[in-house]
Amino acid sequence: MTDDDTVLWFRAPASVWEEALPLGTGRLGAMAFGGVGGELLQLNDDRLWSGQPMPPAQGDPAVVDRARHLALTGDAAGAEALLKTVQGPDTARYLPLADLRLDLRADVVAESYRRRLDLRTGVYAVTYRAGGVSVLREAVCHPGLHVLAWRLQAEHGAAADVAVRLENALGGTEFTAGDVTGLSGTAGMAYAVATAIEREGPDALTVYVATEAGYRGPDTEPERDPAACALLATARVERARALGWWRVREEAVTAHRDLFDRVRFTLGPVPDRPTDERIAAPDASLAALLFHFGRYLLITSSRPGTLPANLQGVWNPHVDPPWRGNYTLNINLQMNYWPAEVTGLPECHEPLLEFVERLAARGTHVARNLYAAPGWVAHHNSDPWCLATPVGAGTGDPAWANWPMAGAWLSLHLWEHFEFGGDVRWLRERAWPVLRGAAEFCAAWLVEHEGALTTAPSTSPENHYVGGDGRPVAVGVGSTMDLTLTWELFRCVVAAADELDLEHDDVVSRARELLSRLPSPPIGSRGGLLEWAQDVPDAEPGHRHVSHLVGLHPGRRIDPERTPELAAAARQALLDRGDAGTGWSLAWKTALWARLGDGDRAGELLAMFLTDVTADGAHSGGVYRNLFCSHPPFQIDGNFGITAAMAEMLLQSHTGELRLLPALPPEWRRGSVRGLRARSGLIADLTWDDGELTAVALYGARSPRTVVVRYGSLRVAVETRPGARYVFDGGLAST
Repeated sequence: MTDDDTVLWFRAPASVWEEALPLGTGRLGAMAFGGVGGELLQLNDDRLWSGQPMPPAQGDPAVVDRARHLALTGDAAGAEALLKTVQGPDTARYLPLADLRLDLRADVVAESYRRRLDLRTGVYAVTYRAGGVSVLREAVCHPGLHVLAWRLQAEHGAAADVAVRLENALGGTEFTAGDVTGLSGTAGMAYAVATAIEREGPDALTVYVATEAGYRGPDTEPERDPAACALLATARVERARALGWWRVREEAVTAHRDLFDRVRFTLGPVPDRPTDERIAAPDASLAALLFHFGRYLLITSSRPGTLPANLQGVWNPHVDPPWRGNYTLNINLQMNYWPAEVTGLPECHEPLLEFVERLAARGTHVARNLYAAPGWVAHHNSDPWCLATPVGAGTGDPAWANWPMAGAWLSLHLWEHFEFGGDVRWLRERAWPVLRGAAEFCAAWLVEHEGALTTAPSTSPENHYVGGDGRPVAVGVGSTMDLTLTWELFRCVVAAADELDLEHDDVVSRARELLSRLPSPPIGSRGGLLEWAQDVPDAEPGHRHVSHLVGLHPGRRIDPERTPELAAAARQALLDRGDAGTGWSLAWKTALWARLGDGDRAGELLAMFLTDVTADGAHSGGVYRNLFCSHPPFQIDGNFGITAAMAEMLLQSHTGELRLLPALPPEWRRGSVRGLRARSGLIADLTWDDGELTAVALYGARSPRTVVVRYGSLRVAVETRPGARYVFDGGLAST
């Protein structure tokens, strides 16, 4: 047994991509395979996409008006046909950059092989003995330079040598600049990867790697000259080489640990078994490793100044990746960032927040030209060019293509960032225009129908119900998700206006008035929360999306204490939908059970998420042997979502009070967590034993305020102030 639950390790090289180990700077991504005869590093750059800036969106609001009329009068098929006519092109594709092969000129018969990734330091290492000589290979990614450094060290002065090869599927060609070699080309935009070898005597050498791509922003034409990209990549390689291996390694580890070490989660002793064996036969502490892995992935795929993590994070080997590797806005991009604030990574949230600001600018044109509406709107998919129109090119199912609520959902992330961080200036200057614009569109999108506010045409992402003719249809009136997201957005806009003293703003006044008139989520004849306004049959009862429960998590519309009837209906809806699902669906359901305070069910879903899909090929959802989430195929949102779900099992603050261990699963009999953040600005350290809380420490208050802390039926009001630390025992008595 060990106490090291921040290390993935294996006794053999990766035989497939889903066994390789991810490294990254937020921009540069690499999958390391760890072969004995040589290392394969599959490289990505988060800016390398097909595509270019899109012209201003055009549309015909009259078409949407006619579709609304058909939806309101019950002609779902007619509404769907009209909506297809306003679909625009599909998004760009996220492209792989190159494969870097480091061929070793040495004996390839290895003994005592070990491949490991230290999540706490970001250091990847391979160790073995070959021909009686111990070999150490390490790699780190430097986030400031966006450079990967790979080092080979042989024992006792034994010769160390490597041959560097670059290849890709995009038609790149080799270039040389002094002793720097690389690959460059164009794939809609220019790209390059540069490498240099620095020898440190006969027994050690370091290979430095930098990437470049031609993306220059959503409104700027990409660089199309490969030589220009090669020059930039070469310059970064030279800067890294000037620093040298030990300084690059030290700076990379320091930058990584500055983020990673803010939170520590342990579930007791860790068995001294390789990660793949632990996944095949899970132990209780495997959940802690999965939690740390999710935080590691966010640190390495999303840093200030980079693009947001896409469906694959930054790691993609496919020229035509699943779902184009884009930003899917009806759950997946949002889920990528669920753990950012609560697990102490607000800097990693910044790429998404900046992206939403840019998307809002594009979405303003779409709202005006397609809907004749004020504010801004976005739909199901986007990309670095900030595509905001419905996609599908006339053939997309409106169930996903024409969903217009992405702007509302994404805007909530800006309010969430403020609630945790409390930066009023940022709220005023950056977040407020986005929140206000999204609310302005949602207010205009609402219509009066049969005496109530609703939306039409309305869809519930990617799902269908059975229409009157017995066929599946997607378009209806007033989906629960539409109205819940509208409620959540109006609530945030009103709260933000109160913070900024904007009570006379006309959009705020309208949001406040509409908030009181929005209908409560409907409950069906079986007692479950309905997905659509009417109690219609589900075309796919076990559908992976649970969009109608967005008000339970990540929203606040539904809470077991404040709205017990709605919480009971949400619980029944979860039971009706069933546990099975894709990886990200399992993560969402785990978070939903946590919000219901049901640790038993949350633990069961977490166990399903940790199913070894390599061994169980029939399993939908689960993990590969490197702990990557399986949709299937690989999709990173589940890794982020399950980390956030585990945080919800340990600490909740969405209602204004701090709920400690609200959904502790029975498998987590003893453990501790340090550094979880609450929306009040407080930070919590928790310890428990035999399933019961034993100690609490709260600190990090931004300003004096009263915070209600709750553990089970126990409650205590804490008068917090900046700089103070508050310590309690398991009965919430001060110690």
